[in-house]
Amino acid sequence: GGLAGITGPILGSVASDDLDEAVASMRVLERVALSGVAAAEGVCLADGAVQKIVSAAEKHRAAADIRGAIAGLLEALVRSGSDDCPIMIAHHATPIIVALAKTSDPDMQVRALKLLRSLSLVGVNKFTMQKGYEAIHQLVPLLARQDPAQQALVAEILAHMASTDNAFYGENAKALGEARALKPLMVLAKSRDSVVHRNATWCLAAMSACEKNHVPMRACIDTLLMVVERGTPVAQRYAVMAVSNMAATHRTREILREKGAEGILRKCAHNNAGDRMLTDLIHKTALHNLKRNGTQVFNIPAP
Repeated sequence: GGLAGITGPILGSVASDDLDEAVASMRVLERVALSGVAAAEGVCLADGAVQKIVSAAEKHRAAADIRGAIAGLLEALVRSGSDDCPIMIAHHATPIIVALAKTSDPDMQVRALKLLRSLSLVGVNKFTMQKGYEAIHQLVPLLARQDPAQQALVAEILAHMASTDNAFYGENAKALGEARALKPLMVLAKSRDSVVHRNATWCLAAMSACEKNHVPMRACIDTLLMVVERGTPVAQRYAVMAVSNMAATHRTREILREKGAEGILRKCAHNNAGDRMLTDLIHKTALHNLKRNGTQVFNIPAP
């Protein structure tokens, strides 16, 4: 309560021209936000608070100290347990967090990506972050990073953003295609890192839920069939979902048939007879779609 009472005066100093004052103010607000949900909302929902954080980031963008202070404060707000804080932050601060993910400091890159992952779990944010800031287009180039932990995080954020059953679902899945995510995801789907492998295949499945992606996705059919044959169990499920979706379009269905998809799917079901979800996906959806124009697995679930 005492901490929350000082929020107002401190907020005024967040966007100060004086770097030390701005950093000190953010550190105080971070402690306030860590003290509980109500306190975090008191900081986040105060008039213009998030805009002041954004303003400070733009004013002092060259200073490493401000980046650390902003990351700490945003982490405290996003992880406070509040329903409103992540929505407010996605609405105003997405570009700042994307900028932090693009700094030269690997630790800061990971912190920023983890923040973006938290934001991408909220349904409305998937729309806000893409419609307002083209977050998918901003993040796709980061799939080329060499660190497997970052590869896995970026692929997961993109998959979350494209995997939603709300009305804007098709738009985000389509945006993955427009942002040229296909080639880097094909490379990562073959990764020896099991999390990168799974998340990249999940992302391909999310792309396949938009019919407009099917024709360009012909290029990844070999990759998907390889995952069906030799992938980890969860990645196999996602590859089967992608094959099911693509088999619902005539041109890609013909290519899948030519490449022996039916035999590969039947062998996968036989080898994984104990995995009910996988065998159901194969027998009830994928093989059905391969034989005739079937239905798509629109909503791709998280692992």
